[in-house]
Amino acid sequence: MDVLLALALALASVPQAPAPTPAPARAPAFAPKGAAVATGTQLEKLILDGKADQAVTEGRLAAAAHPNDVEIHLALARALAATARKANRQVNVKLSKEDTAHGEVKVKDEDLHSATLRVDYDPALFEEAITQVELGIRLAPQRLDLRVFQCFLLTDAGRIDRAKAAITSALGALPKDSITAKMMTAYGAERAKRGDPAGGAELLAPVAKAFPNDAAIQVDYANVLTRLGRKNEAYDAFDHATLLAPKDARYARTKAIGAMLLRDYRRARSAFDTAFRLSHDVSDEFASYAAAYGLDPKASAILMRELGTPAPSSDAAVVDLANAFVRAGTAGASSKEAMALARSLLGSEQYVFAIPVLDRAIKAKPGDTEATTMLKTAYRELGCEPLAR
Repeated sequence: MDVLLALALALASVPQAPAPTPAPARAPAFAPKGAAVATGTQLEKLILDGKADQAVTEGRLAAAAHPNDVEIHLALARALAATARKANRQVNVKLSKEDTAHGEVKVKDEDLHSATLRVDYDPALFEEAITQVELGIRLAPQRLDLRVFQCFLLTDAGRIDRAKAAITSALGALPKDSITAKMMTAYGAERAKRGDPAGGAELLAPVAKAFPNDAAIQVDYANVLTRLGRKNEAYDAFDHATLLAPKDARYARTKAIGAMLLRDYRRARSAFDTAFRLSHDVSDEFASYAAAYGLDPKASAILMRELGTPAPSSDAAVVDLANAFVRAGTAGASSKEAMALARSLLGSEQYVFAIPVLDRAIKAKPGDTEATTMLKTAYRELGCEPLAR
């Protein structure tokens, strides 16, 4: 189950403050006077029992008979959405000539792991669900579950402009607390996870504006902006986060990784140095020296040599990798040692460290197709392939 759907369904059982009781509305002519209709709780049970179609039928009658019942509007919206929603995993597989000739495709585990979620809705049922949620919000504008479900539906269906408007409206109506912050951040994060960083940035923008003093939200926003190559905006958000939490090594480290992705090695090294001063973790020191490789491979080799010297407290993996950087930096950016290091980094899924190695190889030998292909692979695995350009 994806994150957004889990959040939306979880809130179905969260107790909510009751809405003000409006004046009773007269039942429509087609709802027989005194006829029993389902309650919101009964409709929710039908949905949980896998009877969404029945919940839709009974919910429409209940909503007509009790137009001021918030629980019925929300339950009917859930039933309509459950009926309308079709979710699939989209696998991106490159076909070889042999695959085409045989008329079959072999799907690898890594292809399934990278599959993206594709969600479609029946248009008429979707709009009916949105209408029911909106009716509920008019009756109870500060109900968290109504606001969350509205934002979920629009985000899940990829209606980015409408989702952004719903998030902005929710932020204006709900308390500015940690629960609201967590819920409203989830939508942009989920769009980015589904391969839509542009949509993610749009949905995170109003949240970052509403919570300017939340370092975690600023970093989330900066990460999505980084994937889009919006360097100056990303840097502003990263810098703001580290100003808010100057003693948190995590934010300094994330800021450094963002700079590495953007191939701004001087900035990356400075941020990794800050992280190392805060954490005293040798991995941050190593990362700083890897960033230095992007500035000057030979100078980086001198730095790495110290880490590559075994000591009683040394991490064997760091020692081996540092020595590989020493060999690459000493031999030259486009040397066989440098290319061997790049392959090893890709093979061990250390894609961020592969970027400066491959970047320098391409600069030293423009048109190197192997290095260019590997750089694209690194960025693709990190979820930001456009940055390879």
